[in-house]
Amino acid sequence: MTLTHIPKVLYQNKITEVLDDIRYNYGILTRKGYIYGLITIDQDAKIIAIDSRFDRKLNYWDLSSIGAALYGVARQGQDFFETESLERATIIYSDMRLFVKSIGNIELQKKGKRDILIVLLTDNEVNLGVMILQMSKFAQKIKEEIEKNEHMKNVLKMPEREIKEHIKELKKQIFKDKIGTIS
Repeated sequence: MTLTHIPKVLYQNKITEVLDDIRYNYGILTRKGYIYGLITIDQDAKIIAIDSRFDRKLNYWDLSSIGAALYGVARQGQDFFETESLERATIIYSDMRLFVKSIGNIELQKKGKRDILIVLLTDNEVNLGVMILQMSKFAQKIKEEIEKNEHMKNVLKMPEREIKEHIKELKKQIFKDKIGTIS
């Protein structure tokens, strides 16, 4: 499914500006490869922001779910192998890569900590080492912006039932009166 309309709350915020900076600085440093999109999510795939040049042919809902699942599998491996904290996880296909990096966690009152992740989808020409450096450089700025934004923190606190309603409202912005046919 291709989505051409994205709710403004996902790409008109301070986190989007930081994701755009990551993308821009990568381009200045390497001028190599194609970045399909950057998404900031929590460990449960709640989308916080997408970069403003996100490839509109991609389904950002599915990409966030796959990124969170990859992170979850990598965390299970961390527990199984009794290793230190997870840094990143990657799936490499013949023509693209899905990369997930943890940039830390946000403390939510009475709801515990939420891991914050950046999901990156690129072609195989993108230099992941440079992207990792860019993500590390901007991680603190993303965390600070989330901590300052009450709306984003409220979304991160939502239980599953509330997040489904939240997503339904976002879909209404996209699909208008066709929402009854989409679940």
